Amino acid sequence: MTGMLLFLAGVLCAVSVSAIPNHELIKNLSSRLHELPNGRGTLIKSFSHHSQSYIYDQALAIITFTKENDHSTAKKLLHGLESLQLEDGSLYFSYYLDGKSPYPEEGDKRFAGAISWVALAATHFQNQFKSKEFINFNYRLLMYLKTQMHAVKLQNSLFKALAFSPTDIKASPWSENEIAALEHNLDAYSAFVHFSKLNKTTKWESEIKNLKMFIMAMWDKDQSHFWSGANIKTGKINKSELYLDNQTWSLLALDVDALKELNPSQALNLNCEKLFVQHEGIHGLMDSKPVRGPASSQFVWSEGSLGQILAMRKLRKMENRTIYCNQKTSAELLSSIKKMRTSDGGIAYSTTTINPDFTTSSSVAGTAWLYFASNDFNPFQIDGLN
Repeated sequence: MTGMLLFLAGVLCAVSVSAIPNHELIKNLSSRLHELPNGRGTLIKSFSHHSQSYIYDQALAIITFTKENDHSTAKKLLHGLESLQLEDGSLYFSYYLDGKSPYPEEGDKRFAGAISWVALAATHFQNQFKSKEFINFNYRLLMYLKTQMHAVKLQNSLFKALAFSPTDIKASPWSENEIAALEHNLDAYSAFVHFSKLNKTTKWESEIKNLKMFIMAMWDKDQSHFWSGANIKTGKINKSELYLDNQTWSLLALDVDALKELNPSQALNLNCEKLFVQHEGIHGLMDSKPVRGPASSQFVWSEGSLGQILAMRKLRKMENRTIYCNQKTSAELLSSIKKMRTSDGGIAYSTTTINPDFTTSSSVAGTAWLYFASNDFNPFQIDGLN
């Protein structure tokens, strides 16, 4: 009898880990919401251990609540960002929950990728609820991003690409305003494409064309994967590091016709060969490593691993075959990442690591991306606009 009870307890535990229903994830995200003073909307607390609202996490939450058809919450989050929009259309990288920001005092952090995600989120909202309320807000975001596109010469060909940030951040060892990151250009590409599809009177053909050309220029035909970006001033492509999102977000953001020109299967295999780890009982992927030499710390990154899962599923549909990552299917990886659930019902951002950019804290990013992966929902694409 005791053995049977232990067996049943194990089964119940396994079910609780593998089955995290949507409403539990939404409950966690809802518990993080904070009203801004004077009815200016809502911000969401990005991590459980500090009081910052990163605009990327705001965007993820907007997309999630929109997908859940929760018009009220998504609208409040968008209203919060709209109330914080700067005169030139931009937003700072993060805000305190009262609407103040550590920036620009701690540096002019207006990162293009995060701003692009906000624009994409606003388009999700417009499409889902047939609402024009935030079109002007979104248009101003895109107009700002347009000003951040600069000429860059790559291998004797001229391109235009989106800069990481408008100014250099003194605290970092590199110049953000001189770097065009593939990841950010993918974000902006999706934002411009879907806004244009939904709002046909606007004209962004030049931006879309230039962004796509730069993205495709980051593909290495010999290596069959994407590099992370290039220096705007020198045209030098960064070939010293491998980043997880460069392969997964490219596959999620680009259309099938563009991907047919590449070898996305090999690009995802690169992630599995170089970035797959087993850590603290979790199978998943870490964020990056040097091309030569090991990563400084090996850990599982929930958000990035969930992006890999969605990319594997898209590739499975394209090629009509089961896709494996280090002998794991997407379903097996998803089940493993669900084990990163924290006591508050959210998903930890990572397993334990010395990397200061990652934390075991419950996170909006991990929770939202688990919602996306659990529902086989690609946030780079918008229902009915593909």
